[in-house]
Formats: sequence, structure tokens, C-alpha cells
Amino acid sequence: MKANYLCPKCRTYLNVGDKIVISAKNARGYKGILLFSIHLGDYEIKKHSNFDIEENESLSMFCPCCHKSLRHPKVHNNIFKILMQDAEDQEYEILFSGVYGERCTYQIKEEKVSSFGKDAGKYLNFTNLINMS
Repeated sequence: MKANYLCPKCRTYLNVGDKIVISAKNARGYKGILLFSIHLGDYEIKKHSNFDIEENESLSMFCPCCHKSLRHPKVHNNIFKILMQDAEDQEYEILFSGVYGERCTYQIKEEKVSSFGKDAGKYLNFTNLINMS
């Protein structure tokens, strides 16, 4: 599926080719760029080898253009939000975990929620996701 991903704050396109570009900072204050797959449920993340991130480490994530936080604390402090536009220009909220190694993504459109990843149940409260997204 052809899709575009956008910052929810400045609406800048975040995807280049088949990767979503996100700025990140680890718990020790080191910064780097993360490349996520545009395919929901694909959890391969590319990063520079010197940007050390430990498994289960909570990250902060930002738009690489406006530098605003993508954190969505109304749902949970570990959840981040971007937007997705599909080939028919329908817009979805994409919520995902900011804990390195967690496999957890939600695609939300109105009251329809699709979840991806083995860790999706950790934050799964559909009512909360829908009401707070």
C-alpha cells in the first residue's frame, strides 16, 4: 500500500522511499536519527551504529523538521503519534511505542482501531486510544 506519513504538528512528510525518518534521544541524552519501515507491523529500525540504544530503553522522539515532540501522553507516556495518508487520501493516526524493542503499533480512524505487534496488548485500551487520539 502506498502511504505518506506526516508530523501531526507541522504536517511535514516524514517518509522518504520506504522509510519514516524520526529524530530521537535516548535516556542518556544522546541524539540520533531512526529509520522505521512504512509497513505497519514491520519493526526493523535502522540507526547509526554509534547511536547506542539499549533494549527496553524509553526514547524521546521528535519531528526532524519542526523538532516538536511526537509523544502522546494522553494515551500513555511511552506512546508516540504520527499521521498516515493512504492512497485514497484517507487519514489515520498511527500510535506506536517509544520503548526500543517493543513491537506495538495502532492504526486509528474514527472508532476503528487496528493493532500490530506482539506487545500491542500492553497499552491496549481501545476506549482510551479512541477517546484520547
